[in-house]
Amino acid sequence: MAKILELVGVLNSLLVIPCNGYSQKDFIFAFTVSGTAAIADLNVTALQGQDAKLPCSIDSLNDNITVGPTKDRLVVWMDKHDNVLYFNENRMIDDMRFAMSKLDRNWDLVIRKVDARDEGSYRCVANTVPIKLKYYQLTVFVPPKVNLETSSVDVDAPEGTSVILYCNVTGHPSPTITWSKRKAVEPKNSTNAVKLPEKGDTLVVRNVSRYSDEIYTCSASNGHGSPDHHEIRIRVRYKPEVKTMQAKVSRYQGENAELSCIISGYEKPIMYFAKDNYQVQQDITNHKKYMYNSAKLAGSHDIQMNLTVYNLQDDDFGYYRCVAVNSLDRVEKYIELKELKSQTTPSLTSTMWSNTPEIDIYSTSLSPLTDKQTRSTAEVLKPQLQDNRKNLAAAEQSTENSADERSIQFLSWFLLTVLIYTL
Repeated sequence: MAKILELVGVLNSLLVIPCNGYSQKDFIFAFTVSGTAAIADLNVTALQGQDAKLPCSIDSLNDNITVGPTKDRLVVWMDKHDNVLYFNENRMIDDMRFAMSKLDRNWDLVIRKVDARDEGSYRCVANTVPIKLKYYQLTVFVPPKVNLETSSVDVDAPEGTSVILYCNVTGHPSPTITWSKRKAVEPKNSTNAVKLPEKGDTLVVRNVSRYSDEIYTCSASNGHGSPDHHEIRIRVRYKPEVKTMQAKVSRYQGENAELSCIISGYEKPIMYFAKDNYQVQQDITNHKKYMYNSAKLAGSHDIQMNLTVYNLQDDDFGYYRCVAVNSLDRVEKYIELKELKSQTTPSLTSTMWSNTPEIDIYSTSLSPLTDKQTRSTAEVLKPQLQDNRKNLAAAEQSTENSADERSIQFLSWFLLTVLIYTL
């Protein structure tokens, strides 16, 4: 009974369609119900963008024509809205994607580049005896696709806040959405990406910090076509940080000195060196005093800032400041550039006699020295003799004194020794 009602619907649709000279009487004869359909229903699937073919094979059509004098065969294709798509080999709609593939007994309907709107039921009807009616259910699989207009884009978030990410995906059947994350400095295909347990179109990232500059990826898949991915980067805004490579740098006058700092921060800070109340600039004209450069450190977002000071003079020594400024704060750290003083090596002769008391070895009296005077003089000179021997040993190890100085020192020591023992 259901088949009969369906054919009545087909008949009603065709009664209002003038087609290639066929009269309404022809259509009535073509779809007069005289039996039940002998062709089973068929499910057809296709991936969006591909071609779909709905096969309809009519056996012994010419031998079982029900139309009157013309004895013409009639095959009609209809869609889920009862619209006639094809009458025999004549297309009845404006959509050029629909075509008839006719070969012998096959009256196949071809839909090029199927879309989701093409999904639904189709019917192939033939005026055989009995009338044949075949149902088709077309299912169109739509690969997953991230809708960029309604999904989250890169986010700038203050440190300590929470961020909600959205990933709006279309597809049929409904895609499964998973999330992962990786460090922003790592490449897109990094094996260090971390899979997150959360699933669905929404991800909440809580309490972001300056050390979590990361890229979050949502991946959508439904088993048809290729998975689709969308990346969202969270940039955390925080105050600048300044670290000095050395808090103190010591150099002699005339030498060069290099001062270095490590700067981090987002928004990217303005960076410079300062001394006293002025900003140190690169000497572009002759490059004889300052040279400034900066470079991003590999594997991080930190920047190393370097200042070279050439041919140090009195005014170059003092405190330099590494300064970093962004919209959140201004931070600076000090580096002391200290002058080293040159040291002059004293001569060995002056060292030997610097602590020797003055003794008048010539008596104003012509009388000889008494035993008591001799012993007193010896006691005074013996400790100095021991010191002089130590100084002589040090003099022999020194390579800075000339041969003439060593000869004079030795002669002085020798005369002093003779004098002591003479007394």
